[in-house]
Amino acid sequence: MLKIKSYHFYSILLTILFVSCNSTPKKENTKWLSLAKKTEKYILKGKDSFSYGMAWNNMPDSTKSRGDVSVYSGDSGIILFYLELYNATKDTTYLNQAKIGANTLESLIKDSITSPYFTGLYAGYSGIGFTLAETYKVTKNKKYKTAALKIVDLLEQYAEKTDHGIEWKGFNDIMYGSAGIGLYLQYISDKFDYKKADSLSVLAANGLIDNAIDTLGGYRWVFSPKLTKPMDNFSHGTAGVAYFLSETYRRTKDKKFLDASLQATKLLKNIENSKGYIPHDLPKGKDLYYHGWCHGPAGTDRLFYSLYHSTDDKKWIDRITTTADYLITDNIDKEEKPGYWNNVSRCCGTAGIAEYYAWVYEITNNEKYLNFSEKLTENLLAKATHENDYMKWVQAEHRVKPEFLAAQTGLMQGNAGIGLWFLELDAIHNNKKKLIQFPDKPKVE
Repeated sequence: MLKIKSYHFYSILLTILFVSCNSTPKKENTKWLSLAKKTEKYILKGKDSFSYGMAWNNMPDSTKSRGDVSVYSGDSGIILFYLELYNATKDTTYLNQAKIGANTLESLIKDSITSPYFTGLYAGYSGIGFTLAETYKVTKNKKYKTAALKIVDLLEQYAEKTDHGIEWKGFNDIMYGSAGIGLYLQYISDKFDYKKADSLSVLAANGLIDNAIDTLGGYRWVFSPKLTKPMDNFSHGTAGVAYFLSETYRRTKDKKFLDASLQATKLLKNIENSKGYIPHDLPKGKDLYYHGWCHGPAGTDRLFYSLYHSTDDKKWIDRITTTADYLITDNIDKEEKPGYWNNVSRCCGTAGIAEYYAWVYEITNNEKYLNFSEKLTENLLAKATHENDYMKWVQAEHRVKPEFLAAQTGLMQGNAGIGLWFLELDAIHNNKKKLIQFPDKPKVE
């Protein structure tokens, strides 16, 4: 009996070895990574020397091109793309580009802020700090971490008191104001266990509750004291602020933050149309509906996903899929809409909406959302301009200036953001782990 058992054991072992040696391993899909590399070559065309250091032109084809350091359109966003490209390829050429840019950013962090209005996540020091912290994560060079922490101290220095909290020049939103700054502070607190950052984020949340406007059966936040036109979607208004408050509740379990966020959803419910689309602005834009990150479901639905985790109520997932389904049946892949014009970028256009559908797929595991995401991406590819060995996209950044067409290098309106989307598709198809998790995008759990 022992001999029989031994024979069967070795027979099974030999079979396993034979199968493993002769089976064909799954071939990696290199399409999206190849496209990301072509996208990078146009960004490289914009490399230049500025008064503040080595950086990238925003519009390399223009003699009036400029550079800036923001996440939205400048160096910070481009560095994030290079870090992700290095993560996908392990090619140190891309890491070196990221470090050159990060060195320029680090050199700008002094003992004061050049403009108290330049503090936000997408348009200021908070975004620079996020980029430097991400660079530290890859390089372990402590100077980047030191600079990211110093930015927290500068934000504390330039904060202004409200009745119960703090704010920065009255800006409330994700891009420029307290909501985005608060998310950066929470990110730094989590990454470096920096208690001051956590305390400041709670004060920022308190300040936003102080600034809430009780109207239309719920809470609203305007962009700033000087720009009071209600824009209730994600980037400049109510949904973005409510997202930060929901995330603050998840950290603190202080119910006032959840209550305020839910009050915001009451207002959104009262102004949305039958498909769940929320107007770009009121009252003038009551029939104008964007679809992208800035003023459409691609951004605003992040609030509902956060509330799903804050409340454990599946109705918020249903809210996301309802709107996602309507966008598909509205054939946004086949025709332009008033709020979805000749723009292919991460903020307002195709790349951002395609990323949104991949995110909904990740939440639901429903293949139709990934399929639609890739359909939109094929549309994006069809609009590319090919020159030499690179790709670029000539587009209208602004809906109200359709005649102003330009190719850009930045994250939210150009090649860096489109390239970052290709890298996300590469990760999806090849089961790779992504590097960059933006503070304003909830991780699927």
